[in-house]
Amino acid sequence: MTAEELLIQAKEFIIDENEIESIEAERLAFLQRFPKESLANMTVEEYADTKTKDCFIYWLEQRNLIGGIGGGNSSKFGIYRSANGHYSKGSGKNRVTLLGDVLQEEFLKLREGYLKVFELADGDRFGEIQQLKLPIFNTVLLKVLHIYYPEKFLNVFAAPVLKKLGESLKVDSALFEPHRLVQLNHTVLQLLKQHEELSDWSTGKLGRFVWERFSSAETAEDKDAARNYWLVGHTYETDGSQKDYFIQNECVGIGFLREDLSDYLEEDNLADIIEVKEPELKGQQALKAFLEIKLGDYIALKSTYTRKDGGVTKSVLKVSAIGRAKADAVDGYSFNPQRGHLLPVEWFNLEEKEFIGYGGYRKTIAKTKNRNTVNYVFLGQSITAPEPKQVLKAEAATPRNIILYGPPGTGKTYEVSRKALELTTDTQTFEEISNDGREAIQNEYTRLTRIGRVRFVTFHQSYSYEDFIEGLRSDGQGNFIPEDGLFKRAAIEALYAGLNKNVQELSDEVHFERMYDYLVARGKELQPQFVSKTGAVSYISGISPQGNLIVTSEGAQTESTISKDRLLRIFRYAHEHQVEWQDEVHFIKKAIGGSNETRYWSVFKWMMDNRNEEQGTQVDDPAVSYSYKEKKEIVMKALEQGEPFDFTNAESFVLIIDEINRGNISKIFGELLTLIEEDKRLGKDNQLIVELPYTKERFTLPPNLHIIGTMNTADRSIALMDTALRRRFLFEEIMPNPELLDTVGSLDLEGLLTIINKRIEVLYDRNHTIGHAYFINAKTEEEVIEVVQHKIIPLLQEYFYDDWEKIGMVLGGIGKSKEGPYLIYEEQIDYSHLFKQSFTYPTRKQYRVKSKITSQEITAIYEI
Repeated sequence: MTAEELLIQAKEFIIDENEIESIEAERLAFLQRFPKESLANMTVEEYADTKTKDCFIYWLEQRNLIGGIGGGNSSKFGIYRSANGHYSKGSGKNRVTLLGDVLQEEFLKLREGYLKVFELADGDRFGEIQQLKLPIFNTVLLKVLHIYYPEKFLNVFAAPVLKKLGESLKVDSALFEPHRLVQLNHTVLQLLKQHEELSDWSTGKLGRFVWERFSSAETAEDKDAARNYWLVGHTYETDGSQKDYFIQNECVGIGFLREDLSDYLEEDNLADIIEVKEPELKGQQALKAFLEIKLGDYIALKSTYTRKDGGVTKSVLKVSAIGRAKADAVDGYSFNPQRGHLLPVEWFNLEEKEFIGYGGYRKTIAKTKNRNTVNYVFLGQSITAPEPKQVLKAEAATPRNIILYGPPGTGKTYEVSRKALELTTDTQTFEEISNDGREAIQNEYTRLTRIGRVRFVTFHQSYSYEDFIEGLRSDGQGNFIPEDGLFKRAAIEALYAGLNKNVQELSDEVHFERMYDYLVARGKELQPQFVSKTGAVSYISGISPQGNLIVTSEGAQTESTISKDRLLRIFRYAHEHQVEWQDEVHFIKKAIGGSNETRYWSVFKWMMDNRNEEQGTQVDDPAVSYSYKEKKEIVMKALEQGEPFDFTNAESFVLIIDEINRGNISKIFGELLTLIEEDKRLGKDNQLIVELPYTKERFTLPPNLHIIGTMNTADRSIALMDTALRRRFLFEEIMPNPELLDTVGSLDLEGLLTIINKRIEVLYDRNHTIGHAYFINAKTEEEVIEVVQHKIIPLLQEYFYDDWEKIGMVLGGIGKSKEGPYLIYEEQIDYSHLFKQSFTYPTRKQYRVKSKITSQEITAIYEI
């Protein structure tokens, strides 16, 4: 959407002014409860004791004022109260319990951080706010800033929405980086206010307009990212229907594991606790799903069954009520010994309705993001919108060298991009981007690829060391020159990032050296004049066999050799001793001894005066590069001189190697196979620096270069995997995850894929199971049939070498004729009609795949 289109829509935008007044009243209520001046004396209890339901962070999140900041966990506030009553920071494996003086010290730092934010906001120093690196999420920080500075910050806190608005307003893309979101928010608000049509709009009205145009109105994915849709069964196997109780008491529940779970709700290992306490798999799945329900999620009370209709069996989904969750599991959970686990619900539609063909939702509780189901069942709309993409959960930090392996279609490609992002951003930023969904992860991955911090390559049989590290390439003029490969270039970039502290000095020296090389290459042609302190002029009369400058003066009988080595010594001496070289000549002897100080000084002065010229008449050399080539020279000089590298705060880089098992690892990596080990990297105890064969350059690997490989376990070449590579990588298995699949019409895709894979494990092995990605974009029953017919069956044929009996077993059975309910059937062939002469031929079974498949054949695969 362009800015012009946005202004046109603004003219047509209508909103109830009472709603705007309500938004402003919410903000003022917060200010009355927590005046800005009160933060200076706020206690940790006033900030984070959510049990009181009156603390600072409870108001920000649970009271749903102004705009939501949902997603993620309580760690987004920096410090929070855990279910055990202790205060903590961080989450997952990074969670730390804070007690006593440590708690007070941590909270004091957090409180001082808020006060510093206010100080910077008062002075309009917005670019400095996120340099503070507070342990709170961008969404939290933006909401706080809007509450206290509504004239400076828009009440929109979601990064994807702000970026889309920024693109429309043609904001500098540098502001789209995660750590500059505060500045982006302020910038877009000021740009909007510059338009006359919007200048008198309140911030509340502007925020609502932006949100509707760039969130719910434009993309279904953004809309669904803020809300989940749940189908919850109301019949317990032993207790009968709970429907009337749920409706009358405005709640929903499940009956598995009749034990109160209140004390475990905020534990990081809640899933493990459930698996220990609940023996049945379906009970475990139901409990985990139930405890994922969040405030505002839609819930439908349902039951499923089948019915004969015109001689055809059809699946039916019956919905008895639709409502919204009034709280999430942390605040709304309660336990009733007779009714089980309960959550409060506001029912807004009590009309009972049957949905023919949607009876595939047979699990106790099912989350759906199928656009057809959401529109048709929950919203009563037509079936038009596309199905949103699934979002995988974030994992823990990844080691430097890792290989993701698994069967085809398990989402390794997405997992690679997610891990690349995890390795190149700090924990807080990664978690924030992950909370914005799969699209946000992909956008950031694309940005990192564009700026070179993430690189991608696919190995194949002919890929070589020369492609990967370095090799000789033709220059088109009959010569072969060394050229750096992908891996070496990535390593140089990563090494350069570790030189932040002294890179300027090295860069100056490299520029100086380049100027000398330039004089050697083109000096006789351009004839620069070297003017001495007394006004005498020297010029280049030639180049020595060793590649040094020969300098003389008009009418002089002598020539002087001016070497790069001595000039570099002069350069370093002047820098180290802070010599005023423009007026000082005698320091030359101190730097290099008794050489011709007059001519050395005049050449040195010319080089210093011209070294920073940007391709002007004196330095017009297209070969001079200030990007990768210069970085490489700086890095090589640092390695040569033993300069210190500091990777403490250096940016991380990632090299992704797809199909890593398809290449000849020993041939491709060569001597670098040893360097990729963690303890052999630069700065480690056993660091190694080697000499490369073509360029003879010194080379090492930095600790901030990560390598991620992928393998397909169904590929037979994995058995040939180099054992040396196995020792140097951590292997992480990515297996099919049927739980990510939704129900499509009458087809339970989760059940379908689960049973297919269990059968494959029995008949073949788990490495040849089928990934969920094959089905994840199927939106209709016809598309599911298409996947099975043209992807799954051919894959099974390859796996089992056309052993149709095993293929039939995987697909639920083999029919005696094509009229049966199976995909595979036997065909009887009368040989007497095939041959002219009569003879006896042994009967042989012939197997066929149905050419016309319906949903009934697909259902027959998993219904036993």
